[in-house]
Amino acid sequence: MQPINFGPYTTNLGTKKKDKLNCAGGQGFYMGGGNDILTNASFTTDDPKAPGGYSTYPSVMSGGRGNDTYKFKSDGWAFIADGGGGKDTILFNRNSAFNPKLWHEDIAVSTVLINNRDVLFLTTDLTDGGRANGIVFADPFGKYNKANKIEKVKFGKTNYSFKKFFNKLKKSANSSKAWGDNYTYDRATFEELGKEGALNLSSFSDISQLESGAYLDIAIHNNSLVI
Repeated sequence: MQPINFGPYTTNLGTKKKDKLNCAGGQGFYMGGGNDILTNASFTTDDPKAPGGYSTYPSVMSGGRGNDTYKFKSDGWAFIADGGGGKDTILFNRNSAFNPKLWHEDIAVSTVLINNRDVLFLTTDLTDGGRANGIVFADPFGKYNKANKIEKVKFGKTNYSFKKFFNKLKKSANSSKAWGDNYTYDRATFEELGKEGALNLSSFSDISQLESGAYLDIAIHNNSLVI
């Protein structure tokens, strides 16, 4: 069987052993078995028409089977569809804008539940409108398939379950404190997020695979090819 590309992202397959690699923007990485470590390596290009004057090419990361770690060393965009089970961890720097313990006066943090299945975390620079961080977690609660579940989120030495992390940012959006204005929580579809400009989906010829969750089956299929 041949691998299937997810939208415009070319497919890279790993090995059945432990893979450790930087995941370049504009590409998809499917690692199969092993306790893999995938580091986000999205990149930006100048784009006067985009918020902040730049566009970002996200990476697609799928660890597959095993206890996988997804690392974010700095700002970045990514689409994470684990698609393989195991105990999986998202690793951020302690000073990440997504850290529930921190507050940044000039950064807004948006939490969006997509199609009651996926989750988008997004930051917006309140000085220029730039969006340095955006991560779509595909089925992190395992509603579509338990194998997709993300178990842990870490900021330095601080650990959260994904559900607790999600609920903390959601709670911040409902806070009566003044800094609550920097947090929002919404529900949406991929189509709505594309029309609003929160996600750039212009390179997808057909977003139905996003809306339906068919891309999750693509991740499972590509991971199954790693032998």
